[in-house]
Amino acid sequence: MKKTVKNFILGTGLSLLALGTGFGQLDDIGNILTGGVNDAELVLTEYLRPLANSLGANLNGGWYNTAKVHGTLGFDVTFTISASFAPDAAKLFDLSKLALSDNVLIPSDPLSPTFSGEKGSGPTMTYQENVEIAPGVNQNVTYLEYDLPGGTGLGFVPSPMINAGIGIPKGFEVMGRFMPRLRYGGLSTALWGVGFKHDIGQWIPFVKRLPILDFTIMYGYTHLNANAELTSISPDDLTAPDFPGIADNTTGISWSDQNLDLVTQGHTANFLVGATLPVVSFYGGVGISITQTNLKANGYYPIPTLNVDNPLNPYPEVTNQSAIKDPIDIEIKNQDGGTTKPRFNAGIRFKFAVVTIHFDYTYANYSVATAGLGISLR
Repeated sequence: MKKTVKNFILGTGLSLLALGTGFGQLDDIGNILTGGVNDAELVLTEYLRPLANSLGANLNGGWYNTAKVHGTLGFDVTFTISASFAPDAAKLFDLSKLALSDNVLIPSDPLSPTFSGEKGSGPTMTYQENVEIAPGVNQNVTYLEYDLPGGTGLGFVPSPMINAGIGIPKGFEVMGRFMPRLRYGGLSTALWGVGFKHDIGQWIPFVKRLPILDFTIMYGYTHLNANAELTSISPDDLTAPDFPGIADNTTGISWSDQNLDLVTQGHTANFLVGATLPVVSFYGGVGISITQTNLKANGYYPIPTLNVDNPLNPYPEVTNQSAIKDPIDIEIKNQDGGTTKPRFNAGIRFKFAVVTIHFDYTYANYSVATAGLGISLR
């Protein structure tokens, strides 16, 4: 048992490390914003969609480790780690299918990694403008280039949390979950959730005569808040090929407070069935899942424009007018495991006196594996 506890604690630490490493990819958001708000929102929505859906899948998993409802004042406290897996189709997105600005030069290979894709750099985003460099002579001038971020290479997103439940009369169980604010490097995360479970088997005559069988329904809501500090990007960091530099006229603007807020909310409702034996329990469920993620970029960001005062030597510049504050506010919704495509779950739990260990797997577009260690008193 001590080895199991030690492995669980180690797994929690590794999951936080993986989550912090994954959020480190978000440092490149500052670069994406230099292409303008419209393009940034389009690109970031596709790049971060697997992260949003993976977090939502985790938040809607791990709510139960048995189909049985606690008796009145029976309770459990369980530490869980869930890991959601992005499907292969979510590891790339196509730039050519986005309504990007007319001055974007779409690369010959428009496929770019998402957050869950392979490591390395994505395609180069090139911004050009047609400039009259001499009377009657026009030329496409490149005033901004940057590489889109690569993926994490992980293919999964972990989420540790603490779950608890307490039985109340009439076959109900009130459930809650919580994770205090945890910090790793420039990332901080916290979550909470509430839910309930109800024994519907008590209303079915043949189930009442089979005490090892459990039929229940449940609902859960989870709220996750994360903040990631970004590696600040200033006008001095912007480059354009073959041109001498940046005119920084942004007096009084600080670039040091760039950060990202991410809020994910998950709703799930499930029908559960299980068999509870003295040492081992089996359980499964089918249900629906809906998530929503809101992403906000905070702080000032430089948005370069083309200076054509000297048509023989144009260069990008940033002025007070092109420095944008709090530019991004996007929403990503998902109904993976929704009414048209339910989620399926199956698991097993072992109970030794009051200590429980459980493992389960949820099959959906973003599948989830969960492991937990807890204390349970009926």
